[in-house]
Amino acid sequence: MSVGVNPPSILLADGDEQSREMFGTFFEGRGWVYDVVPDSSSMVGALEKGTYDIVIADVELSGPDATHFLTDILDKHPSQPIIAVSPNPTYENVLRVFRSGATDLLARPIDFSWLERVVQQIVFSRRNDERERATYRFVTKEQAEMRFSSADLAQLASISLPLVGRLAQSGMLSHTDALKIRLAVQEAVLNGLEHGNLELDSQWKEELSADGRDKFSSMRKKRLADRAYADRSVTVKLVYGDGRLEITVRDEGKGFLNARGVSDGCKVDSLSCSGRGLALMSSAVDEVQFGENGSEVTMIKRLHERKSTEDYGS
Repeated sequence: MSVGVNPPSILLADGDEQSREMFGTFFEGRGWVYDVVPDSSSMVGALEKGTYDIVIADVELSGPDATHFLTDILDKHPSQPIIAVSPNPTYENVLRVFRSGATDLLARPIDFSWLERVVQQIVFSRRNDERERATYRFVTKEQAEMRFSSADLAQLASISLPLVGRLAQSGMLSHTDALKIRLAVQEAVLNGLEHGNLELDSQWKEELSADGRDKFSSMRKKRLADRAYADRSVTVKLVYGDGRLEITVRDEGKGFLNARGVSDGCKVDSLSCSGRGLALMSSAVDEVQFGENGSEVTMIKRLHERKSTEDYGS
């Protein structure tokens, strides 16, 4: 799967030779451009010499304090998207990584299909932002609503959120915050599709058939072919005004979260359930609200003050 006309450029920072080879094989298979460094100091040097769409970095590169180098990098390169790789993806560790500035987190063992989807979303968002006009600073209120069927969403690699891009271009959202919000919405939409509308169980990913196919993928395909599931909708509503952005994602499933926003039958720190998604949303916005037994999630972000006309020049 390609991303636009030009392939994404990746900087991979990984201290494990076997892991580097796995990533490299995947990148080459997709036609992506990439450089590889074995440690955090080499990563800093590479970023001083060149620019990359995405940095993929093992959080253990810097030793015991496994996230401080992310903060250091973002101090010098505040708009650089970073996907952190962690072998210990508990909820607390994931939240710490996000708070250190990482755009998203990839748990080991590597789910390369997930990585491809996130890379595509990040690159699309960054390149789309570059085309947005700063005239959005004159808009005081805006509302948009998108409705997708399950079948529609299954065909889309990513969802465009023009309103978020305009807010970033006008200076009311940082580009890093805008990117995190897009990924959080993408996560919420994917959860709405798979766990809401299609009623898929994450544990099915571990159940393999005789031919090596996992039950999750098999049931996903089967239910997308069933109109009772495929015709269900996921709605994304965005409201901007009064100094804040509010995004609500609602599906038509039976609901899969309890009152604390955690999937029934799993622990908070289990990323196979909803831990990663919750951490991503919490780090992207100021407030997350769940409703209708998990079939609806609302993310609220308070915005920066509007830039003056002089900030944009003539």
